[in-house]
Amino acid sequence: MFRGNSDSNSIHKNEFEVPIIAQWIRINPTRWRDRISMRVELYGCDYDADDMYFNGTALLKLDLMRDPISASRESIRFRFKTAVANGVVLYSRGTQGDYIALELRENRLLLKIDLGSGVVTSLCVGSLLDDNIWHDVVISRNRRDILFSVDRVVVQDRIKGEFNRLNLNRAFYVGGVPNIQEGLEVVQNFTGCIQNLYLNATNLIREVKDAYEYNEALRFEKVNTMYSCPEPPVIPVTFLTKESCARLKGYEGMSSMNSSFAFRTYEKTALLFFHAFSSSGHVAIFLEEGKIKIELITSEVPKIVLDNYKETFNDGRWHIVVLTITTNLMIFSVDYRPMKTTRLLSIKTGGTYVIAGGVTAALGHSGQQMPGFIGCMRTIGIDGNYKLPTDWAKDDYCHSDQILLDACRMTDRCNPNPCQHGGTCKQNSQEFICDCKNTGYGGAVCHTSINPLSCQAYKNVQAVNHKAEVKIDVDGSGPLAPFPVTCEFYTDGRVATVVHHNNQETTQVDGFQEPGSFRQDIHYEADDDQIAALINRSSSCKQHLQYDCRGARLFNSPSTEGNFRPFSWWVSRHNQKMDYWGGALPGSRKCECGVSGTCMDPTKWCNCDGANDFNSDRWMFDSGYLAEKENLPVKQLRFGDTGTALDHKEGRYTLGPLLCEGDDLFNNVVTFRVSDATINLPNFDMGHSGDIYFEFRTAVENAVLFHARGPSDFIKLSIVGGNQLQFQYQAGLGPMAVIRETSYKLSDDEWHSVSVERNRKEAMIIVDGALKAEVREPPGPVRALHLTSELVIGASLEYRDGFTGCIRALLINGQHVDLASYARRGLYGVTEGCVGKCQSNPCLNNGTCFERYDGYWCDCRWTAFKGPICADEIGVNMRPTSMVKYDFMSSWRSTIAEHIRVGFTTTNAKGFLLGFSSNVSKEYLTILVSNSGHLRVVFDFGFERQEVIYPEKLFNLGQYHDLRLSRKNSGATLVMQVDNYEPKEFHFDIKESADAQFNNIQYMYIGRNESMTEGFIGCISRVEFDDIYPLKLLFQQSGPINVQSLGTPLTEDYCGVEPITHPPDTIETRPPPILDEEQLRKAYNQTDSAILGSVLAIIFLALVILAIIIGRYLHRHKGEYLTQEDAGADTALDPDTAVVHGTTGHHVQKKKEWFI
Repeated sequence: MFRGNSDSNSIHKNEFEVPIIAQWIRINPTRWRDRISMRVELYGCDYDADDMYFNGTALLKLDLMRDPISASRESIRFRFKTAVANGVVLYSRGTQGDYIALELRENRLLLKIDLGSGVVTSLCVGSLLDDNIWHDVVISRNRRDILFSVDRVVVQDRIKGEFNRLNLNRAFYVGGVPNIQEGLEVVQNFTGCIQNLYLNATNLIREVKDAYEYNEALRFEKVNTMYSCPEPPVIPVTFLTKESCARLKGYEGMSSMNSSFAFRTYEKTALLFFHAFSSSGHVAIFLEEGKIKIELITSEVPKIVLDNYKETFNDGRWHIVVLTITTNLMIFSVDYRPMKTTRLLSIKTGGTYVIAGGVTAALGHSGQQMPGFIGCMRTIGIDGNYKLPTDWAKDDYCHSDQILLDACRMTDRCNPNPCQHGGTCKQNSQEFICDCKNTGYGGAVCHTSINPLSCQAYKNVQAVNHKAEVKIDVDGSGPLAPFPVTCEFYTDGRVATVVHHNNQETTQVDGFQEPGSFRQDIHYEADDDQIAALINRSSSCKQHLQYDCRGARLFNSPSTEGNFRPFSWWVSRHNQKMDYWGGALPGSRKCECGVSGTCMDPTKWCNCDGANDFNSDRWMFDSGYLAEKENLPVKQLRFGDTGTALDHKEGRYTLGPLLCEGDDLFNNVVTFRVSDATINLPNFDMGHSGDIYFEFRTAVENAVLFHARGPSDFIKLSIVGGNQLQFQYQAGLGPMAVIRETSYKLSDDEWHSVSVERNRKEAMIIVDGALKAEVREPPGPVRALHLTSELVIGASLEYRDGFTGCIRALLINGQHVDLASYARRGLYGVTEGCVGKCQSNPCLNNGTCFERYDGYWCDCRWTAFKGPICADEIGVNMRPTSMVKYDFMSSWRSTIAEHIRVGFTTTNAKGFLLGFSSNVSKEYLTILVSNSGHLRVVFDFGFERQEVIYPEKLFNLGQYHDLRLSRKNSGATLVMQVDNYEPKEFHFDIKESADAQFNNIQYMYIGRNESMTEGFIGCISRVEFDDIYPLKLLFQQSGPINVQSLGTPLTEDYCGVEPITHPPDTIETRPPPILDEEQLRKAYNQTDSAILGSVLAIIFLALVILAIIIGRYLHRHKGEYLTQEDAGADTALDPDTAVVHGTTGHHVQKKKEWFI
C-alpha cells in the first residue's frame, strides 16, 4: 500500500526500499477523491542476477579470522527460492558469544541474534516460503534496533541485552554449516537458490565469482555450490474450490496398487484420494477435523477406518503420503512414517484414481459426503507413474476454471498473526479464526479486554462486598496484559487496589555485617510496565515498610548529605538507592520518628540507630508508609550491620503490598453544556483495527457522540431514541451499521459505558460491559478505514445533532485521552467535571430537577406550587361562606409525624385556616387565627386536648405568612415555624401508655368546616399535608372527585405573591473558527488548471464577440435621414416653448391621391 497525490496537479513519488523485481505490475487503486482516475509512471533499471544454488549439502564459507566484523550497524539483503521447508540460510559467530543465525524453519524465516549478552532475540516472519518462488529478504540493524523484512512484510524489535556491537571473528556461512552450531534449531542445510546476497554494499556472490576468477579466493570456500539456479521438476497444482478434482488413469485389474502425493491445506475436512476397485469396495484417504484417515472396503473386509496419526495435518505445510496395497497387506505412510496393516484382503484395481474430490460416496464414521479438497498438491504418482499437471489432458480434471496449474496459490491469513494479545490463529481457505482462550481478551481478533480497567471500573458494573480478587487490565485493549490484584471497597466509597509480591511475610536478617550485604529482590504479581501504568493512573499509592532491630543499625544517623553511608536502604522502581525510610520524606535521611521528633534516642533520626551497650538486647523498630508515587514500588531491600550468626545482632523486615487508591481515568470528566460544543482530537486513522472506549451520562435521546471521516470513509457513533446506540462506518463498500438496542433508557442521566471496535473480521459495539452487537465484514480482503479529519467528540463534524451531558474515561486503542486538559483551555461549551444545571438547585419548594445539561426542567407534582421552577403560588381567595373539603374516602390516614404547610394573608382578626378530623376516632387538629390576631393550633390526638398559641406576632395585618407545622419525638414535640423565623418547639408530657398517633383521618377542611357558619376571609395558598396538595388538586383539569369547593364558588389566586424567577442564563455562541493564515494564503495562491483553462476560454470568447461588434460598428452604412423636428425647438422644455421658438414652423406634407 502506498500513497498517491491528493489533487490534480501535484506529483507524489514513492521509492521502494526493497525493489520490486517482476515481469508484470498490477496496480489496484483503493481510494480516490471526487472521481476515479490514475496516471502512473514506473522507473526501474536493468537487473543483474548473481545466483548460487545449494543442494542441501552445499555451503559457502567466508573466513572472518583475517578480516573480523565488529560493527554497530549492518544491512543484509538477498533473494531466495526453495521447495524445502527447512534449512540453514546464514550463520556466523564470534569468540565473545556474539552470533547471528537465519534459518528456514517450517517454511518461515527465523532470525536469531545475540550481541554477546547471552540473551537471544528472535524474530520470525514470512510464510509458505517453500513455494519455489522468489522472496525478498532484508535485515537491517542500527545498534540495538533491528528490522527484519520478507516480501515487504516488516517486523521491528529491540535487541535484548546491554551491548550495541556485533563481533564476528570466526566464519560467515551461507546456505548451511559444516556441523551443528550454537543457536540453530534446524539440522538441514538450505536447498534452493540465493540471489544477489548483499552484506552492506558488497554483493557477496559477485565477489566470490570474481575472487575465483582471479585466483584470489583465500577468504572463500565453496562446497557443492553452483552459479546457476536449476528449476526442480516439481510442478504443483492448486485446487481452488471444493468442486475441483483430478481423475487420473492407472493400471486396471491389478492385484496391487501404489499411489503417492504431497499436499498442503488449511481445511480441516476434505477428501484427498479415492479409488474404486473393479472388484467390490474402495479405498479413500481423507482429512477429518485435521487428522488424516484411510477408509478401506473390499469383498473380504467390511468397512474399516484407520486413524493412526494423532497430530493434525491442516497446518499449511507440505505432507507426503504414500499408500501401498497388495494381497493381505496395506502400508500407509505419512511424512515417512509408515503404518502397516496385515489382514485377509485382495483387490482388483479400477482404471480411475480420483484426486481432491468429485466423489459423492459417504465416508468416515459420520457416514457423510466428504467435501472436496482446497489446497495444493504435487508429485502425484499412480502405480509409479508421475504425470506432471501441465501434461494433464482435459479429461484428467473436472472444472478446469477451478484448478490452477504450475503454482501453489494459498494465502496464509495467519501471517503476520492477525490475532492480538497472544491469540492463536487458525484458518481455512476462506478466513482466519482467532482462539482467545487464556489470553484475557475476546472478540474476533482478541482485541477487546474481558477484564475491568481497574477496581473502580469493577465496582461500577458489579455488586461488591468488602474485598474481591480480580484481574484488571489498566490499558484495556492496549499492549499491557491483565494482572491479578485484590480490590478493597471501603464504606466511605473509597476503592483501593492491592498488588501483592512474593515476600510479604516477616523475614529475618542475621549474619550480614557489611552495609547492604543482604539483598532481597521483590517480585510482584505484575511487571514494571503494568505497575507503572497503575501508579500513574491512581490518585495516591503507598507501601508499608518496617524494620525490627536488635543491636543492628539502620541509617547510621545523623548524617549530612555528603557523608550519608547507611547500613540499609531500599531501591525504587527506577533502580535508585533511596535515602529515607517509611514515614519520612525523600532526601531527609530519616525515619518517621526522626521527622516527628519521637525517636528513643533524641540525638538519632531512627530508632534502630540508637543501639548501644545498654539496649543492645532490646528490640526496636522503624516503620511507616512510603507514599511518593514516583519512587514506588520497592524493587529491592538491602540490609547490613546484623553481625554474625553467633552474636546477638539481628534484624527483621516486613514489606507490605503496594496499595493504590482512586482512578484518575474516571476522574477525567468533561461536560458538554451546549449542543454544538465539541472537543476536536487529533486524527485517528483507524486502519484495519481500532477501538474507542468511554463512559457517558446524558438526558438527550438523540445525539452524535463522535464523528470522523476521510475522503470517502467515516465513523460515527450516535444515540437514537434514548435506548439505542448506533455505530456507523464506511470502508469503501458502502455504509454499514452496528445497532445495539437496550431494554432500558440510555438517556436516564446515569453513567453508561460503550466500547466500539472495528477489525479485519467484524465491527462490534458493547454497551455497559454486557450488551453486545456485531456485524461481520464481507468475505475477502478487508479495506482499512482511512480517516483524515479530526476525531470530533460531542457532535458531528458540522456541529449538528450535538450531545449534552458528561463523558469520562476515554480510551483510544487503550491510550487514555486527557479530556479535562481540553476543557481547561476554555473550549466553547465544555466544562471540566460533570457539572449540570441541577447542581444549583433551580427547582424551588422541593421540586424535582431533571437534568438536560444545556437546561433543565422541574417536576412540581410533589409540591404545592406550579410553574417552570415550582415557584408559582396556587391559592384561593376565601369568602365567609366558602370552603374546600378533601375527603380521604377509603384511604384513611394515621400519622405520628405530620408535615403541614399553609400560607395565608388576611385583615380579619379571626378565621379558620386548616383543619383535620375523624368521625371514627373523634380526633382532630385545627389551625386558625384567634380573635386577638394570633396564630392558634388546637388538637386532640386521643391522649388530651392541647392548644398552642404563637404569641409574638399578629397575623391579621394583611401580610403574607408561611406556616410549617410538624411533630417529632414520637409525637411528643410540636414544631412551628412561621416565615423565616426560628422554629419554636412545644413539648407535651405524654405517658408511655398513651397513644400520640393521629388516627383515621377522614377529612381535611380549608377556610371553614361544616359545623361553622362563617369562614376565613382572605387568601390561602401552598397547602400541604404530607404528600397531599388539595388546592393543586382542586384546580387541576379533570381533578379527583374527593376534593371539592363548597359554598361560594372559588377561583385560583396567587395571593399577591409574585413568583420567583432566576436570572437568565448567558447565551453562548460558537466563536468563529481560527484560520490558518498560511493555509489560507496557499489556498488563494493555488490555481486549478481546469478552472484556469475555463476562465481563459471564456475571456477569449468574449474578446472574439467584442471584436465582431466593433467591426460591425466601424463598417455601418453612413447616410442622411429626415426629421420632423422644428429647427430652433431642440432646446425647448415643453411644446408651447417649442412653438414660440420655432424658426421653420411645422413641416406639413400634403397628401396626394393617385389614380391608377
